Amino acid sequence: MSTTVITGARGYIGSALASRLACEGHFLRLVSRVPGPPHVCAAGAGKIDMRVADLRDESDWSSLIEGADAIVHLSSRTDPRAAEADPVADEDINVEPMRALVRAASHATKPPLVVFASTVTIVGINPPNPVDEDTPDDPCSVYDRHKLACERILHDATTSGAMQACSLRLSNIYGFGSVSINANRGILNKMMRRAANGEPLTLFGDGAYLRDFTHINDVVDAFCRTTVTPSACDGSHYVIATGQGHSLAEAFALIAAEALAQTGRRIEIHRVPEPVDLQPIERRNFVGNARLFGARTGWSPRFDLAAGIRDYFSRALASATVEQ
Repeated sequence: MSTTVITGARGYIGSALASRLACEGHFLRLVSRVPGPPHVCAAGAGKIDMRVADLRDESDWSSLIEGADAIVHLSSRTDPRAAEADPVADEDINVEPMRALVRAASHATKPPLVVFASTVTIVGINPPNPVDEDTPDDPCSVYDRHKLACERILHDATTSGAMQACSLRLSNIYGFGSVSINANRGILNKMMRRAANGEPLTLFGDGAYLRDFTHINDVVDAFCRTTVTPSACDGSHYVIATGQGHSLAEAFALIAAEALAQTGRRIEIHRVPEPVDLQPIERRNFVGNARLFGARTGWSPRFDLAAGIRDYFSRALASATVEQ
């Protein structure tokens, strides 16, 4: 079985990806900023090498990539507000690790295969929908500019032969799993947790903004397919999305309906004015087109939004029953 390095392995995507690969019998080198047990299925726990590393350090990267078949780089600070408040610190956290990886890769025995977690918000606030790989980049925040900088570093490193790399631009991710440490992320999961607990939902304004919600299982599958498709790692970036747009109001209504169906409780949806400090990117409308990625890797999303919400409630309620 192959050896895969996953940075940010204790995060929302990282823990889901590690659990799948561990259960499939892969050897994993899981990287985190702080020590702690991995969130993986028990069946694969014996094939895990847990590491604490400073990803700004070239020597740490050299140790991590030695003998690895693929590197999935998920580690980043994902708080746009923090990035705007201190762009220099954000670059040190989010961009410098990519530079260090490239330096380490240039001395590796063989060019490593690298898959980077990027974001669809690089295309800005008012992209022509559906967004695909030909949509012009128009980053409107420090966070997005730094993601784009990382993509370009990987592209240049691939062109020079230092590595084989690509970037997956992820749309809004949701689904049952570990809780994100970033309070500004995962709005759908946050609302589903509230509904599962019988609490009301809070909707800003009329909730008309469109989002393309992608289930965590489909995102994990996208990373898995990329790591076994070296031809896709040619420096490109790919949109990972379902191609289906849903307004926030529609998504919240689906959550309330599923809560009623599975718990018997009616969930109120409270409409409140948009906060005055709402980030501009939150006012976007976005629908993605992932056909290029599908053509190159065979990937396609399995969950539509209703099915993904249903799956969340089933898992959350089953988990609560077990804990009791």
